[in-house]
Amino acid sequence: MRVAVLFFSLAVFIFGAEYTTSVSSLYQEGDSKVIGRLLPTVEVKVLGKVQDKTKVEFEGYIQEGSPNAIYFAPNRRILVAGMVKTTKFDYKVLETLKDDGKTWNKISVSLLSDETEFTNDINGLYQKAQKMYSDNCSICHVLHNTKEFNANQWPSMVNSMLSRTAISKDESYLLIQYLQKNASNMPWHKQ
Repeated sequence: MRVAVLFFSLAVFIFGAEYTTSVSSLYQEGDSKVIGRLLPTVEVKVLGKVQDKTKVEFEGYIQEGSPNAIYFAPNRRILVAGMVKTTKFDYKVLETLKDDGKTWNKISVSLLSDETEFTNDINGLYQKAQKMYSDNCSICHVLHNTKEFNANQWPSMVNSMLSRTAISKDESYLLIQYLQKNASNMPWHKQ
């Protein structure tokens, strides 16, 4: 086990960050019950294997008093992971901040995941999502610029039109992540 953890740690160091490629179930060690779902494009640190699962560590933000939704950024409904409401899980608080009058904790979580294949090519994932977006959404109308809507608006925009496309429910998670992370109100975009 130590050799496997050392190998995975070395691989992350050499190849850079690892990212989830699809929606995967989350578990606590020693329990086969699903406690949540990890979404695509989440940066993870692969810690090793535990039986047929991959142990991953990831970070996100939870609003104080609501630990079941782990978000990419405060006040942006970009899910990193959604946890079953009745589940208690351990996390480490990295920092606490206030944003728009709400208290947010940046946390680190280590759980088991079904996902066994990760990528260090986040741009490749975003290119796949962008192609899916242009191939499907330009059939009926001119493509909206990703900055035309904010991160909280994109999920309802996509979901309202999903039935008119060839995009599967699983693929829609990748598309929504791409659109949200490139939305008008993300920190790296000027409004």
